[in-house]
Amino acid sequence: MRQKFEHFLDEANPASRCLLAVLASTPFYIAYWFINLAGLLDPAVRMGLRQPVVWTLQGALVISTGLSIGFVAWLWPRRRDPRPMPRLSLAVTVNIGVIYTLIALFSGTFTTGANMTLLGVLAIGLLLFDLRTMWLSFLVCTGLLVGYDLFVIAGHVPYAPAITRLAFQGPEPQWWWAVWRNVVFYAGLTVIATMLLVMFGRLDAQHRKLNKLSYTDVLTGLPNRRYFMDRLHAEVARQGRTAQPLSLMLIDADHFKRVNDSHGHAVGDEVLTVLARLLGESVRTPTDLAARVGGEEFAVLLPDTTVDEAEAVSWRIHSRLAAHAFQAAGHTFHLTVSIGVAQCRGQSAEVVLKQADRNLYRAKQEGRNRSIYSVDSAPDASEVGA
Repeated sequence: MRQKFEHFLDEANPASRCLLAVLASTPFYIAYWFINLAGLLDPAVRMGLRQPVVWTLQGALVISTGLSIGFVAWLWPRRRDPRPMPRLSLAVTVNIGVIYTLIALFSGTFTTGANMTLLGVLAIGLLLFDLRTMWLSFLVCTGLLVGYDLFVIAGHVPYAPAITRLAFQGPEPQWWWAVWRNVVFYAGLTVIATMLLVMFGRLDAQHRKLNKLSYTDVLTGLPNRRYFMDRLHAEVARQGRTAQPLSLMLIDADHFKRVNDSHGHAVGDEVLTVLARLLGESVRTPTDLAARVGGEEFAVLLPDTTVDEAEAVSWRIHSRLAAHAFQAAGHTFHLTVSIGVAQCRGQSAEVVLKQADRNLYRAKQEGRNRSIYSVDSAPDASEVGA
């Protein structure tokens, strides 16, 4: 459920956000209106209320509900409209904020749970609307709160004007006032706690996205050089402890510059994307790791793999590429790769990487479209043609 809500927050347009805000707040207006009406009609409760003030609040709730119905009628046909709606967003947020501010003022901002409701409304607003809209709404509502408190301090208006002293039995509140106050408090607290969980969940999700972007190649979706080197050092260290085999492959697309020059960079990007996909299909997941480490250069890390076993992986890569025909402007062409493979036998990551790079250089020098293998850094590397 939370994931669906977070997805909505990421994808929703301004009209949908306004609709959600209106539809979520209107039932609370109606509930407040009926609760107030029940109090006005109950003789025991009515004695503890200042009836003109409560009727004024009832009128404000009716007006706000009417505005909300108007917003829904206007927004519903435009719910898929992607254009920004700054004025409407401001009107919706001010309408919601003013009503909850009035409820807090009339019941006593500092002695009831209405202030929790206001904080909950602010939290929801920050999730749905942009910061500028919420700042303007916040200033309007804060102005009402501060202005009224100044009048209270000056003695021109009473604090908590909706209730009288008869709402209390000595220092203790009447049961109906205690129930109303507690319900409002816990409702606001629930909203705030829920929104905090959602916001922290979104923050964690953003952190995960940023972390993924930091080690992912944008074009191919493969891990980038930074992540690959971290994994290579970790696997070499593990291989040193376990004495298990470890192989490294460096792969370079043959004559890739010709692809860009002949068919354009868009086709070149498509070729790299397909090559990345074929590499991913040729290795074990998630044990092995394919990565893009340069422009047209890729690498494959093969833990627990001997150089003989790496030969089978290399053969699959060559075979898949040979079977794939690339299309560009009605022309068909094929891509080949040169591969250098080295098996680690207790050497450092840098030594293994250099040996694989030397083998890749040999593969390109000796005609391309082939793989060169070696077990250590000794110069007598053996060649296996693709």
